[in-house]
Amino acid sequence: MRNVLLTCPIRGELTATSLASDGLTPTEEAMRIDLLEFLIDKRDYPKDFIDVETVVLSNIGNAGRNSLRADVIVYDIPKMQARAMSHEERLIHATLIAEVKREGKYKKSAVSHQLVPALKLAPSMKTLGIYWDNEERLLFQKTFSDEMLSVEEITVAKLPKWGFSLTGNPLTYNQLSSPKDLFKTLSGVADIMRSGGVEDKQLRYIETVKLLLARYTDERSASDPQDKNGGVLVMQILSDGDPNFRNRMDDLYKRSAARYSKAKTLFANKTSQLDDATLRQLVVKIQGFRLTDAKTETIQQIFMSFVPAVFKKELSQYFTPISLIETVVEMVDIGITDKVVDPAMGTGDFLVEALEKRRGDDDIHQRLFGADRDPSAYELAIVNMILNKDGQTGLVLQDSIKNHTLWANEMNVALCNPPFGSRTVERSKSVLEAYDLGYKWEEDSNGVMYKTDEVLSSQQLGILFIERCWKMLTDQGRLGIILPEGYLSGAKYKYLRQWIIDHFIVHAVVELPRRMFVKSDADLRSNILILEKSDAPSRNAGRKIYASMVRKVGYKLAGDFSATPQQDPETGLVLHDDENEPLLDSDFNRVLEEYKQFQKVTDREWEGAHLKDVLSHPELDLKPRRLVPRAIQLMTSLNDDPSVVRLGDVAEVITDNIRVASPENRSKLFRPIEGQNIRAVEGIVSPGDPERGWHIAQRKTSNCYPVEQFDILVGLVRPERRNVGLVLDSEGIFVGIKDGVAVVRASNKDYPPGWLFYALRREETRIQMWIKAGGTSYGKLTLDQIKDIRIRVNDDINEVNDMVLQWVQAQNASLSAWQKIGTMEDRRPILNSPLIGLIDGADEDAED
Repeated sequence: MRNVLLTCPIRGELTATSLASDGLTPTEEAMRIDLLEFLIDKRDYPKDFIDVETVVLSNIGNAGRNSLRADVIVYDIPKMQARAMSHEERLIHATLIAEVKREGKYKKSAVSHQLVPALKLAPSMKTLGIYWDNEERLLFQKTFSDEMLSVEEITVAKLPKWGFSLTGNPLTYNQLSSPKDLFKTLSGVADIMRSGGVEDKQLRYIETVKLLLARYTDERSASDPQDKNGGVLVMQILSDGDPNFRNRMDDLYKRSAARYSKAKTLFANKTSQLDDATLRQLVVKIQGFRLTDAKTETIQQIFMSFVPAVFKKELSQYFTPISLIETVVEMVDIGITDKVVDPAMGTGDFLVEALEKRRGDDDIHQRLFGADRDPSAYELAIVNMILNKDGQTGLVLQDSIKNHTLWANEMNVALCNPPFGSRTVERSKSVLEAYDLGYKWEEDSNGVMYKTDEVLSSQQLGILFIERCWKMLTDQGRLGIILPEGYLSGAKYKYLRQWIIDHFIVHAVVELPRRMFVKSDADLRSNILILEKSDAPSRNAGRKIYASMVRKVGYKLAGDFSATPQQDPETGLVLHDDENEPLLDSDFNRVLEEYKQFQKVTDREWEGAHLKDVLSHPELDLKPRRLVPRAIQLMTSLNDDPSVVRLGDVAEVITDNIRVASPENRSKLFRPIEGQNIRAVEGIVSPGDPERGWHIAQRKTSNCYPVEQFDILVGLVRPERRNVGLVLDSEGIFVGIKDGVAVVRASNKDYPPGWLFYALRREETRIQMWIKAGGTSYGKLTLDQIKDIRIRVNDDINEVNDMVLQWVQAQNASLSAWQKIGTMEDRRPILNSPLIGLIDGADEDAED
């Protein structure tokens, strides 16, 4: 891991130790570096004249015990020469004194108690001051009138280049600097409106976005080499009271409203509804910033925070981490002439990233297309594209599933995160008839799926959008699509996977973490698929497939969806890249690097999955975790090892039933065993307290597995957690709950229970269970999958069995000692009920 917190343009890479010696926090140091980069890169200040250590300006107060300090001082001589002088002599050569804070809330104190006194100490009237934080950047100059020295505040954008004097000329586009935290700045804009009496939150946020768009319009005009005003900005406060300010701003707002007329909700009023005084304050706050420099991540944060109040719509349901969007767009490799479409665009995030990816292309705005049938989503996409510097031209308010010929065979790249789940379906027969996947499919005697003539009564939109993207693409067009795990495994959707294989080349499958998308069913596990359209794709069994898994996405998946940065392992401080941007703690960087390497190797050289690994599976399973290189290599090794046995051939996986609700059993006491009764770390099964048969049937199921001492219980859900335990207890009648556990019993003396327990706890077995499991977001095993587990017999079975029996004796001794401590009530585990011990008759069903 890169162990650099920040990179300073003067001092180089900074570690936690170097920061500690300087006394600034990493956040404050980041602000100081931001200022230094502005001075050096934008205003041509020489590095040798800048002193960046915390500098003592003057010893003051009782015995000189107090001092004024500055975060940055620029001299008119080299700093090393200045350092050899006394404090008083240094100040004679100071041309600029800067105070840096990490947040705007410290501004008033920093300016009043640090910066202004420091400026007044400097003897030269030409010495300038800068205040710099994450949302404001101010320049201070000294003035003298009526024999009074005062300090005047102006925008830092007016700081002249090194060697030039400060003038009163209007601001131009080239003088602007990039905002460090535009979101904070715009939040400050909303706060100014609230202080100005604008209590309506919706109005505040509408005016904030209108201000941003007006500034976009202004900057675009001013940055044009043919601008008749020579790059002078409209949105600024001019000298002498600026009497024409309102007329100038109204004209700018009207131009912005005309440019972005599709955003009807924003421009119900084409000019600002704010009074002059408030609007002037807003302009003062942002006039020195170049807002068109804002990063995509910042714009998404603004979009997620400000737009909901405008449209009265909760956008968390639309949140997709930028890191995921960037990864998909990178993997489909948009070319210089490619036309890009998203037929289920929602708020347009994929198209925004495609726009960013091809920003330098002259015609990229004309090569982006998107559709959505939801008017709110359509207008949100319009606003999103506008905030990300336009690209709205090709967006349409249409149902792209219903209009199945829209953009047919025209697109080179399709990007899609479709709505999926059983609640989002198409029922129109006339629409379903236009899709292969709108028909019923059946399996022939050879296990091949075929389309029947029967049109389905309904079909999930998530499935139809796969085919819809195919219809839009040209031959060899690429598709990056997000699909739920259920589509990639299990018999139910085998027909879908066969259709995909018959119509696309499968390049990549990447598993995403659970709950990635709030807008979908909460527990779904999603996957990225990278596909290439082919009218007749060859079933070349040797064709390589990239597969991987992601757990860290660089953002929280709930709450404020904020970024999760990489941290120094010793100090916990945030790590930064070479441009001092926080490094996201994300697996997507690894995925992109691996995918690049994958593309460089031949099918024969690739050590991961090939199409044969899909075709050879009876259900054409496409789960990424089954196809990642290590899984493929493990299964190949097991299949090639002559010592390997199949679990179902050497032990019994119980299928017998005991009906706990039958007349003879309903009143009997049974000790149920569920997945939660398996202590995965220790490998022990702790059967539940005795329950009547009727109660187990009512609470769980009537049909249970009979369980005996020394049976091995395998948890069906979350098998990656090694949920395998041995039944040591012998007191009572045990039953296994079918939807939570499987029961493995020794049935061959050559493979005793101790060895079976050891074999099922091995890492190779755990991985097999996890890569086989599917059907739910957690992954769930079937009995057939458990029977098919492969086990190496390369240890002395009897020796291993003896070691396990020694462990069993130790566990029994420990349990015996435990049972002597306290009473039954003291040892009773409480899982759900807060009433036990307080209310008579309370039981575990009384959940909190």
